[in-house]
Amino acid sequence: MYMDKLIANLAARFPDLTGDDISLAVNTIIDAMSARLISGGRIELRRFGSFSLNAKCVRMCANNLDVTHENDPENPVVVFKPGQVIRGIVNNAT
Repeated sequence: MYMDKLIANLAARFPDLTGDDISLAVNTIIDAMSARLISGGRIELRRFGSFSLNAKCVRMCANNLDVTHENDPENPVVVFKPGQVIRGIVNNAT
């Protein structure tokens, strides 16, 4: 839902751009950010925050039938660390 508001705001600010142009720009940014995280990189948006990709800890699972232990595969998790400006806004709003 938020993405629709973002596109509407961009369209109002730049009336010469079409909705398809704005959608393409937003999707291109999201694709580039995703590719950066998948390749092991970190994304930092000044004053907003940073994104990184961490792996969940591997845990041991006991199989109830034959009592063998197996490792669960690691699952990547996107971690967001808010910047000082965002933290200040959120802390003042609550």
